[in-house]
Parts: sequence; structure tokens; C-alpha cells
Amino acid sequence: MATKDTKPAAQPAPSTEVAAPSRTAVTMPMSWKDRMKAVAVKTAEAEAPQGGFISFKSGRMSIGDTLVPGDKIECIIVDYLFHNKYYNVPYNAKNPVPPVCYAFSREELDLEPAEGAEEPQAESCAECPQNVWGSAGNGSKGKACTNSRRLWLLAADALNDPSKISKLDFFQCDLPVTSIKNFSRFVGELPPGMPPFAFVVEMSVKPHETSLFQVHFKPMEEIKNEAALEQLAARNWKNEQEPLPKYPTKEEMAERASGGTGSTKY
Repeated sequence: MATKDTKPAAQPAPSTEVAAPSRTAVTMPMSWKDRMKAVAVKTAEAEAPQGGFISFKSGRMSIGDTLVPGDKIECIIVDYLFHNKYYNVPYNAKNPVPPVCYAFSREELDLEPAEGAEEPQAESCAECPQNVWGSAGNGSKGKACTNSRRLWLLAADALNDPSKISKLDFFQCDLPVTSIKNFSRFVGELPPGMPPFAFVVEMSVKPHETSLFQVHFKPMEEIKNEAALEQLAARNWKNEQEPLPKYPTKEEMAERASGGTGSTKY
């Protein structure tokens, strides 16, 4: 006897509900206080600023638009250059321009106008009329040319993981002329045979009676970690191989001031 065809039973539609998280208890391998400290340290390291130009404007230390707490940082001075710069117009924050003449060198006696200088003032800084005392004019005993130092720095917490030292971006700063003696004193008082990058240094800005403020340098500890010293020596050597810095052109500075994408390194 023939039988009627039977349809397969309907299958329920797959569920779209998200499975509830497991309620299985998990015990932290540390106290909640230790966990708080561990997360704070990890977060601070992950979000710590890397690179940028340090400003001392108005006696406050800042990186970009961010003020540095206490106007001091612990850092490692990996490298530095002698740096002179001469402007033929007063500073205007709304219309920043590069110096018309500038120089960088590893030796003070070797300072001479850079190739990119718009208006070189002399063959060398040693014979430049803008680099003599009293050249500032208006009754000032100072120089028209600013004598400075360009510093390349790493934050002291770079020592937490020496393997990363080779990849970190430098902080840079130009020291005010009134702070050059403090830096020269710091370098001169280092133990014989010890470079600046062998120490963690506190760099701070403090008020001063006659010059409004000065930048100070205080060695905090000698770096003993040989892996870190090896990496720091390599960064110093590599930085020395780089071409000397160049200032951006007027057009590049104007683009930067207007929020353009011009380079911020010089």
C-alpha cells in the first residue's frame, strides 16, 4: 500500500544570544593593592611621552603644550652640540621665523654658519660681529647672537628595559644662554673618563634673581647596567653620524604655525 510522503521535522533556528561569561571564580596571583601598583606602572610606561622639544619659555618646563610637573625631569643626556643662532627681527609668536644665521658644531672653535643659513654673518662664529659682547645694542652688554647648547635626551625610565633604548625617540632642547655655565659646570665636574650619558641627571628650571630663571643639572646616580651603557654608547655614536641639524625655512615654519603637516624636527 502506498504511503504519503512525510516532510522532515523543522529545525529550530540557531540562537543569536551571546553566551554569558563564565562565572568560574578566578583568583588573582597578587593582592589588589599590588595589582593597582602594577597596572599604574605599566600604564605610565605605555603612555609616557616619547620624543619632542622641551621648552623653557617663561621659566616653565614643557613638552609641546604640556607643562612638566615640578619643572624637572630625570633624564639621560645622550649627546649635545654647540649651537649659535642669530635673528635680525624681534620674536613674534604669531609669525615665527627661523634665525637668519645659525651654526651647530661639536667643537666651539669649529662653529661656522650652516649651509642652510639665509644670511650668514661671517665666515666663522669666532670672527662674527654679532658674536661679540655688546653687539645686542640698546645699551645691552650681551651678544646679538645667542650662544646655546642643543641637547639630546632620553627619559630615565628608558633604563627599565635597555633593549628598547635603540628605538626610543629623543627629547631635544636648546639651553638658554644664562644656563650654559650650569651645563658646563655639570660636564666639568663629571669623573674623569665618564661621559654625560653614564648618569641619570635631574634637569630642572628654577627662578633666578637676575635672569628670571635658569636650567640646572644634578647627577642623581651613576648607571651601572652594562647592557644599558652599551645601548646608550651606541645611540651616542649613531647620533654623531647624523647630519648636523637644519632649521626649517620661513615657509615651513609658517605652515607649522598654521597647523600644517610640516616637520617639527630641526
